[in-house]
Amino acid sequence: MADILPECLIQKILCCLNFKEATKMTIISKTWLQAWLTLSNLKFTTYYLNRNMKIVDNIMERYRDGKIPIQKFELSYFVHYNSDFFHLIDKWLDIAFQNGVENLIFRVHVSRSYRWSIFKIMAAKSLRELVLSNCDLMYDSLSSGVAGNCSSLRKLSLSYIILNDNILQTLLNSCPLIVTFTLEYCSGLKKIELPNLQKIKSVSIRMNKNQRVKIETPTLEHLFFSGFEDEYPMLDIIDAPNLVSLEYIGCL
Repeated sequence: MADILPECLIQKILCCLNFKEATKMTIISKTWLQAWLTLSNLKFTTYYLNRNMKIVDNIMERYRDGKIPIQKFELSYFVHYNSDFFHLIDKWLDIAFQNGVENLIFRVHVSRSYRWSIFKIMAAKSLRELVLSNCDLMYDSLSSGVAGNCSSLRKLSLSYIILNDNILQTLLNSCPLIVTFTLEYCSGLKKIELPNLQKIKSVSIRMNKNQRVKIETPTLEHLFFSGFEDEYPMLDIIDAPNLVSLEYIGCL
């Protein structure tokens, strides 16, 4: 009876299971196996010098060669700095973007930040959610200007990111329709300015010391702000007439 289900429904069922459970379901029939081989949601956790790296590489190459759509791509890795491994990550991310990824979650647990190209973000046409942790966005120079507009992006989360004021503003200007924005403990910033974003509804900021925050977003409804308890926070809310909730942590 399970074999009469359409492949799209089978894939939804498999996405609700953990990896081991979903793998066992592939023995039901060829239809279930095919659904497993073409899942649009991919989640990987890798370790350097672990055989999982080769497994992930084989899977990503299969998706690339078969042009299998990728809706969600989540990658977490635990590794000391290694340029060869970072080269593999570059390859996997490129495949995800080429295959139309919509939700991208990238978390790093490593002694050295992964160098992420801002140009990849700005060139993405299908990306709706981007979650980055422990990455370096200072790798690219914006001195010559950046072409691109990621108008599809709706959720942007940056945690423990290395960037400067210019890169942050360029990124926000290139993603004018974001609805949810999270910024946590990012280094290199002297000021955090949220301009008149057209659709922004929710903002969450956990700041480092000596960072000025200026918010001018008429559509903003929910704001969470956390500063250092021993310092007077530099928070300016200029225009937020639709603000419904405000959670504030820091000195008054």
